[in-house]
Amino acid sequence: MARISSPVRRTPLALVHHGNQNLITDGYDNREGISTVVERFAAVLDLHRRYRIPLHLHLSGTLLEAIAWHRPDFFAVVRGAWEAGLLEIVGSCYSQNIMPLFSPEHNLRQLNEELDAIARFLGVPARRVRIAWVPERVWNTEALAPVLRHRALRNGGYHAVLLDDRLVYLAGPASAESPRAAFDRQQVRWIRDDRYGHGAPERLSQAPSTRDLGPSSRCHEIAGSGGLVLLPISFALRHLIPPWSEDAFDQVRTVLAAVRECGPDAVAVYGDDLEKVAGIGPWAPAGLDSYETFLAWLREQPDVTPVLLSHYLRGRRPARTVPVEPGTFFELAHLWEAGEEYHGWWRNPAWEPYARSLAQAEDAVTAARAAGGNPALLDLADKHLMVCAYETGWHVPGEGVMEPAPWSRATASHARASLVIAAAARWMAQRDGRAHARLHDIDGDGEDELLLSNDHLLAVCSPAWGGRLVYLFDLRGRAGKLMVGNPSDDWNWQEELNRAMDCPPNHPGALAEVGGEHDPYSVEIVRTDGARAAVVLHQSAPGSPLAGMRKVLELNARSRALEVTYLPPPGAAAETVCCLSPDYLGLLRTGRSRLAPLAGPGWRGWRNGPAVAWVAVDGAGGPTWQDGTPAGAGHGCLVRFTWAGPTRIRIGVGPPPTAARPARARKAA
Repeated sequence: MARISSPVRRTPLALVHHGNQNLITDGYDNREGISTVVERFAAVLDLHRRYRIPLHLHLSGTLLEAIAWHRPDFFAVVRGAWEAGLLEIVGSCYSQNIMPLFSPEHNLRQLNEELDAIARFLGVPARRVRIAWVPERVWNTEALAPVLRHRALRNGGYHAVLLDDRLVYLAGPASAESPRAAFDRQQVRWIRDDRYGHGAPERLSQAPSTRDLGPSSRCHEIAGSGGLVLLPISFALRHLIPPWSEDAFDQVRTVLAAVRECGPDAVAVYGDDLEKVAGIGPWAPAGLDSYETFLAWLREQPDVTPVLLSHYLRGRRPARTVPVEPGTFFELAHLWEAGEEYHGWWRNPAWEPYARSLAQAEDAVTAARAAGGNPALLDLADKHLMVCAYETGWHVPGEGVMEPAPWSRATASHARASLVIAAAARWMAQRDGRAHARLHDIDGDGEDELLLSNDHLLAVCSPAWGGRLVYLFDLRGRAGKLMVGNPSDDWNWQEELNRAMDCPPNHPGALAEVGGEHDPYSVEIVRTDGARAAVVLHQSAPGSPLAGMRKVLELNARSRALEVTYLPPPGAAAETVCCLSPDYLGLLRTGRSRLAPLAGPGWRGWRNGPAVAWVAVDGAGGPTWQDGTPAGAGHGCLVRFTWAGPTRIRIGVGPPPTAARPARARKAA
């Protein structure tokens, strides 16, 4: 009698890639820019397409918005993989804030902002996003489960979360040996003894067993979570993929075989930074080549089946419900000293000033909302606050200790820009039909800014930093808009709020003279009678080619344009940059899709849907426009021109001028 052979049992393997960047641009001297990031990410997706191996992809909302501005062609690559059935999109928080540190309301906004960005840019409906990547996998069931299951989420609530396999085990009291500590001890022998674990792992000194991996390779329902399923990211696979040697391939095979022996409800989940396999950032440059070798190997394995997790979970119910205590991945909790709940970093005294900036900004937005501030501007203030919570309080190795990363400090420092936006929102509710000029530290940075306002505009200038216009708000109509200023875009390592950013030049503002962006100006308010406000800025920086120049700023009570007269020293000439961001919130959420340049005799501008910002220039010799200059700032459009002699500039909102005014400059007030 012929013997019937049983089918080969296969290990289901899910590959999850987490792409996480802030609103970055190009031109850095200390990191890759957005173009390189996109090219390497596209290469990873192309490998999956060529080898027909499915993957899961999470892209932070801030990264999606940076791509939409700089490299929107990438979205077609992602969409193609999704439509081919090779890709599942994973959701998360918009800016990867560490969720347990924030209020449920803030986390709900973060989650929905991400789902909206996924639908808008990738064309994937929110209801199809069922699995969540918890930022840095810092978990707290009581704090996070109600938010992740909340009906107010655009997808109706998440079904499952990706967490590290060690969280399946109870942590217990710190003073005693716990199941989690025992599991960690078994895992640690598989990694290199360095701070970040980057690079090739050591050979396994002992093969993992079914006993090692049994509970940690199964999906479990999280007790008290309202039905959330825990998808366990394998510690071993996270360190072994992509394999760097033949020995590493043997180790991957060993781990997958051990998972297979754990039973039909076991699943192997690899999850880590997309930057690792793309070979960028701190990861090994050979990551992409090694990953291709791995995919080619994987395609030939008869006992491994790459899966999409939502398909795998369909019709399956977790066999067990387990309590999941607070925790995160091993390196963060222990090697890098953040602790299971991130308190080692969040409560570090070196981080305290930056935590205070975030809290101060949130308080200002809350107060403005209670005072009846404009909802559209408060939406922008909330969104900016979300951006500034990016990778909250991340640390890097310092002099023998872990210390807040420079980019983390800079991002949180700029949360104070929400104070400016909240103040504009409040001013919309308090307008009085008059023109005003005053000096006031509106952003809490210890330096007075110059504010000019009427019922249509609020202009904020920085005398200390080039006499530049750093914010211009359009207050007309029911929805306020930011028209000059791109505060949410990346500041690299710069913590100062209003200083022009040099490398890359991502925050020029307007009225920025090339080479004089950092020149200090003194302020003289010469008129503020309600009908008209006039201010003279005096430049006296020694050695500056524009030393002695005056900028005369004027705003009439009913004007929708700020008038600026340049009175330079004899024979002086300069190039001026004005970076326009017509409806900055709209630019963040829609990219360039509604953007169009405008031009006329003596003026240039940009339209973003109904929002229009423009610059008109009158001068004795006429300006020389630098037309065709590409936008060199994130979510900003550059208007550049050169001038000589007395020159009058108008920066306005709404319908642009039909023609330039007579070529003469007004005298100082």
